[in-house]
Amino acid sequence: MLDAVWADPNLAFSLLILGALGVYWELHAPGMIVPGLFGLLLIAVGAYGIYQDSPSWYGITLLALALLLLAIELKYYTHMISGIAGAILLAFGASFLLGGGKRITPALTFSVSLAFGAITIFLGFLGMRARQSRSLTGVETMVGTVGVCKTDLDPEGTILIHGEYWKARTNGRISAGQRVIVENVQDLQLLVKEA
Repeated sequence: MLDAVWADPNLAFSLLILGALGVYWELHAPGMIVPGLFGLLLIAVGAYGIYQDSPSWYGITLLALALLLLAIELKYYTHMISGIAGAILLAFGASFLLGGGKRITPALTFSVSLAFGAITIFLGFLGMRARQSRSLTGVETMVGTVGVCKTDLDPEGTILIHGEYWKARTNGRISAGQRVIVENVQDLQLLVKEA
């Protein structure tokens, strides 16, 4: 199989891109290990196959910039700016990568670049949505919440927030039944003021 990869630049380029996709998958969902390792193996085989055909330095530079822009899109989701620019650079980089008789087929170049760019943009969008929808948990989320005093706070007492009783402390005196707002949380005790 390795002889076929080294003889055909289209296959070498495809393996290089599939390997990059495996590494991007690992970046998108860290800890899976297998996609990243398999991707690195495919990158190594594909890169060696391309190396055998004497690639141009500007083609390699365009490919490296394309993969960098696509990684930025994947990790930070730049609203498709880096993804589209990366896909365009990938297409041009692959077109200019090899000279002479052995060239990567233009149809393969543009279709792979379009697909790789679309997948990267989609994964970046999913990552951005996951980061935005992450709900906060823990006592720190209590800051800004409004509750009701169940006992007099002078300066300590008990308040009710979201159906839970909490120890609370205030700087002054707040009588039972008054509404309070949480300013801070310290050692599972809420620091409140009158709402």
